[in-house]
Amino acid sequence: MTHVEVTLLELADEIERIERPRSDSPESSSGVLRSLADLTSALEREGIEVVELRALQVELEVISRPPGLMTRLSSKASEVIRGQWGHFVGELEESREAMGLIASRVRGERSLTPEERDKIRAQLMDLVRVFPAGLIAAVNTAIPMPGTSWFTPWILVKLGLMPSRWREAHLLARLRKQQESLRERGRDAAAQQIGELVEQIEHAAEEREAIKTECRVLTHWDANENGVWDPEEREAYREELGRLRALIPRYATRKCWYLEHVGEVYGAFRLSEIDTRRCAEMLVCFDGRSGWVAVCDLLADDEAADTSIVARIPDPEDEDPEDPEDPEDPEDPERL
Repeated sequence: MTHVEVTLLELADEIERIERPRSDSPESSSGVLRSLADLTSALEREGIEVVELRALQVELEVISRPPGLMTRLSSKASEVIRGQWGHFVGELEESREAMGLIASRVRGERSLTPEERDKIRAQLMDLVRVFPAGLIAAVNTAIPMPGTSWFTPWILVKLGLMPSRWREAHLLARLRKQQESLRERGRDAAAQQIGELVEQIEHAAEEREAIKTECRVLTHWDANENGVWDPEEREAYREELGRLRALIPRYATRKCWYLEHVGEVYGAFRLSEIDTRRCAEMLVCFDGRSGWVAVCDLLADDEAADTSIVARIPDPEDEDPEDPEDPEDPEDPERL
């Protein structure tokens, strides 16, 4: 086992020790996570070494929820993740061309050509299969790493340089390695289960990619792209917010809500699972059939209304009062 793998197991153990009270709740565990946990327990009862599978279980749980929800990690976790990111950057620096292009883009010296972006993404994909970038990004959100403010996973995301499905790349690569190991030991049934889990994780990632694309099209508040919210755009946002609020009574407990953080999509969640305090600045949409709105606006109560984003948007000039008689059912999601 490599040094990278050992330190990652230490990090997973630390996250599991501190975060487990929350993650044990039935609502927070996805079907894939439960299946992986059941398989790991079954293999352990048969005397199979499952240390890495348990680490991957923790990684899956962490990357499946929005960053910023881990707030109690220790200095040990910070030290391990800082070391992992240091190794990541060190490997990237060996490709002087890719690192030079990234540095130029970070400093705002010039734009990159499509060919240069593809070259960087290919290089980064090789690295995120080895290093758990999704786990690094989540922990870095909870515990900022000193000296990395100019270059973090989220900086790469914001610049559009991270490859597609970068959060899951390491997890999928390690699960496939576990699948091969089980097959070599003659554990074909367990290997097949791992393969099915890989397919489910890939399918969920594909769904999130589709949600991101669909909602990017549907969200067009700055329709004229002038950089400000015009009266018509503010009104469009308010109308979308009203439609989504009308869906809450019927759909709050269904897993059809997605969260967005720095362009990355997480979910699906039940709306009742979302921590409004920790996720207040994130965006939320309904099943890929609505535009993105702020969580703090959608779930604002009367006391919080004065501080919500929508409350800070000035009323459009000459706004006509909205007709209270709406003949259509606002709870019908097909209208979105």
